[in-house]
Amino acid sequence: MLSWYQDGPTSTTWYSSLTRGSCYRRHMARQTSAAVIERKTRLDGTVSEYRCERLSLEVGRRAILRYAMDRNWVIGDTGVVLRPGQITVAHYWNDRPYNVYHWIDGARTIAYYCNIASDTIIREDLVGYTDLVVDVLLRPSGETVVLDEEELPPDLAPALRIHIARALETIASGPRRLVAEIERETRAALRA
Repeated sequence: MLSWYQDGPTSTTWYSSLTRGSCYRRHMARQTSAAVIERKTRLDGTVSEYRCERLSLEVGRRAILRYAMDRNWVIGDTGVVLRPGQITVAHYWNDRPYNVYHWIDGARTIAYYCNIASDTIIREDLVGYTDLVVDVLLRPSGETVVLDEEELPPDLAPALRIHIARALETIASGPRRLVAEIERETRAALRA
């Protein structure tokens, strides 16, 4: 386990309007209510799709989507449990080997979850990617946990193994910088 941030993330009081019936939330719903489908394709070819709210999107470059949890999600054996009503602000880039879910509960960051990914596509109506199994959980305490490496198929192509290793190295080499960027971009997208 690595520690990337001694004092925890920056103040997140600006999130509080997400779960209350604030004017800001009603205004955001009118301004950015365009639906975008997130499509996750697994290595075995199975697909999951989620209807999300577009917060920011540049076709072919990057996107920020919002998803409200509709049921409990247990994140492996990390102790992280996402509950109905908690928010995911998802960040995607065409030129990065990962995407990041910023999980929020009211005014508190629950965690940052990096999906190692490839083949990210960003269109007006769809954000899609191939999920490469391995994930990285960045906790507000500074702890970094690599998840699901044992689930990689033994016959995984060497090029994909290299892609995963490089993505892990990228995240591990600058988690503080990544978290600061995600905090800043989440804040800007929610205020837009």
